[in-house]
Amino acid sequence: MSPTNLRLLVCLVMLGGPTLAHATCLTSVTELKAEGIKTNWQETTMDDGKPLKIVIADGANGLVYSASKAGEPWLTGDAAFCRSGNTTTVTLDNTKATENVPLVTRMALPSTLSAPIVNDEIRLAGGAWRGTFVGR
Repeated sequence: MSPTNLRLLVCLVMLGGPTLAHATCLTSVTELKAEGIKTNWQETTMDDGKPLKIVIADGANGLVYSASKAGEPWLTGDAAFCRSGNTTTVTLDNTKATENVPLVTRMALPSTLSAPIVNDEIRLAGGAWRGTFVGR
């Protein structure tokens, strides 16, 4: 890299660095609650009258989630809540579906879903599945 290009790169990093939002992830239920983020979420867009309920909990290596429908376990996985500027994004990762989830839904459900929290709502979408959840 030429000295001129290197100086330009250093200048851009110095000028742009402070303006870039740095994501900070919350790592415990205590931190979520301290920031006013709910740990229980209920689906509002179900078409069968049985909302999917998501519960966030402390796991051995960070936050985890479990989801149930009509009292039956449906999904488990890792959860991350990260803030960048005024936006908090939730990511549900390493999703594992139980046998209670219909086969077609199981096959179409991605292992990672991510969405911002806006007005205490999360609008998750993956494959053919979509759902809006409100904090409880």
